[in-house]
Amino acid sequence: MEAVKVIIDEAIAKELDLRNLPLSSNTFSIVDLGCSIGPNTFIAVQNILEAIKQIYQSLSLDYQIPEFSIFFNDQTSNDFNALFASVPPNRQYFAAATPGSFQGRLFPEFAVHFFHSSNAIHWLSKVPEELMDRESLAWNKERVHYTNARQQVYDAYASRSLN
Repeated sequence: MEAVKVIIDEAIAKELDLRNLPLSSNTFSIVDLGCSIGPNTFIAVQNILEAIKQIYQSLSLDYQIPEFSIFFNDQTSNDFNALFASVPPNRQYFAAATPGSFQGRLFPEFAVHFFHSSNAIHWLSKVPEELMDRESLAWNKERVHYTNARQQVYDAYASRSLN
């Protein structure tokens, strides 16, 4: 989680427009999809909170920093009791669980401001066809990941996740 902290910080700074973010209350909602039972989920959530608070501070909006609700999501078979037994005691957020597959709808419309998932590619409903074609530039040599793969492999997964 520490290795991707810089990526998360940059993405939040670039993509999250706090000035135009509709808050129906003073609560900012974050979901960690596929949280498992921790502790990585708590590190990720803390990194996200710090990055969001940094934006508020950089915009001189310290006085408007909202309260945070974190929804930890995973399959119904996840041991949420173990997860909540290890929630950091000094957390700066309200914690809740939302069991179920994120292949379907988990939340009401406009209820979540930020979604995070450390590892979701294994939940794709279908492998991109070009990864299976030995003649394709995106052929992934039967690997189930795209770490250190050609750009075409990354592009095939990225286009699949948009479908």
